[in-house]
Amino acid sequence: MRTITEPSRQIPVVDEADVVVCGGGPGGFSAAIAAARQGARTVLIERYGFMGGLATAGLVAPILGHTASESNTPIVEGLLREITERLHALDGTLAWEETLTRWGIEFDAEPMKIVLDEMACEAGVELLLHTYVSDVVMDGDKISAILVENKSGRQAVAGKVFIDATGDADVAYRAGAPTTHGRAFDQRPESMGSFFHLAGYEPVDAERAKELSDWLCSEMDKGRFHFYQPHFTGNNAYHKDHTATNMTRFAGNSDVAADMTRAELSIRRDVWELVRYLRANVPEFARCYVQQTSPQVGPRESRQIVGPYALTGHDVHNGTKFDDAIARGSWWIDIHCPRGETWPVHLCVVECPKGADCPYWAAEHEHMWSRKDLYPPQDDWYDIPYRCLLPIGVSNLLSSGRCISATHEGMAGARVMGTCIAIGQAAGTAAALAAGSNVLPAQVDVQQLRAVLRENGQLV
Repeated sequence: MRTITEPSRQIPVVDEADVVVCGGGPGGFSAAIAAARQGARTVLIERYGFMGGLATAGLVAPILGHTASESNTPIVEGLLREITERLHALDGTLAWEETLTRWGIEFDAEPMKIVLDEMACEAGVELLLHTYVSDVVMDGDKISAILVENKSGRQAVAGKVFIDATGDADVAYRAGAPTTHGRAFDQRPESMGSFFHLAGYEPVDAERAKELSDWLCSEMDKGRFHFYQPHFTGNNAYHKDHTATNMTRFAGNSDVAADMTRAELSIRRDVWELVRYLRANVPEFARCYVQQTSPQVGPRESRQIVGPYALTGHDVHNGTKFDDAIARGSWWIDIHCPRGETWPVHLCVVECPKGADCPYWAAEHEHMWSRKDLYPPQDDWYDIPYRCLLPIGVSNLLSSGRCISATHEGMAGARVMGTCIAIGQAAGTAAALAAGSNVLPAQVDVQQLRAVLRENGQLV
């Protein structure tokens, strides 16, 4: 068995692949499946015992960005459509055609896990679950192996082309590639959040739901609770026998373990403070219980690679098109307050009720976005250029998902799961083409890449 030498020990190489994907979230599972289907020997490294990232570990629903802005025109198909159709066969979401009439693809996390298992195994992806990416081994400006930690100890996974789908650009960062972090003003990323499910309550109609939301707003005005929105009766998942709502908030860095620890503790406390109060004061919720909290808090932004091009807020707003487009996005400049302010603060916009009490607003309000300017043109989209996937300084690495090259405003649009799945399909396809031709990712013929994506159902 080949080994890699560290100062104090030899590291066993447990696999050698054409393509090594780090992270099994929306930008990772799609990359691995796409690469394997193109004939590349592909390894996917995932820290949990299942794939899906925030779609499963974060309970995030629905999948956003599958249609053009304010229309029913599909802009992402390919793997996303196949996943949706397989979920529908398991009664885990609506039929694809029906999802096109909705603002997002509502789905349940458990069938998503088995759908991704089956798709990856059918494609021939070699899975390393319960495995944490800990470091990289460099050979000049190339990565020669990923160092991982799991129950078997420290091991190495070697490869030709690597894909960073960690969400936090962990691989690029450890490889020495330049990265940005959050907004330029103070490096603060968007706030994190977490979905939770409540069950055991009596159903309420729309009028009563609004009454309860108004009540929670008044309690938040008094400082009793700390959520950014009040709709705790809402359900963004597919099955409606429980709530599934996105209302928690915590300001911090998902690439800092201490911040993630504080976030988990804070958000669980907030959820249970609400549940205890509901049981005592709202008759319909007297017997409610927490059916599930997400296995991890959901980051929205952290590190971004620095690529030859960075997607910007102006690209989102203008619906910019690129010759090297490999995916489409339609989600808007949706910046959750980086300071972690809660109700009545939601977005970081010039109309923020905090105004000059916020140092960022005081310094930057003349350059901040207004609510009316956050969206792409109606029935339109913006392109994600291939250049945004290429980290400067590491020649055999591609980025996928929410750590591609983008500004704070650009990432606020591109970070949603529908867009990340499309980016992942492109990253995996490009990696397979590069490995198969023994060229670097930057040397891939982008027009050939676009043609292959179209053959595989992707809209580019």
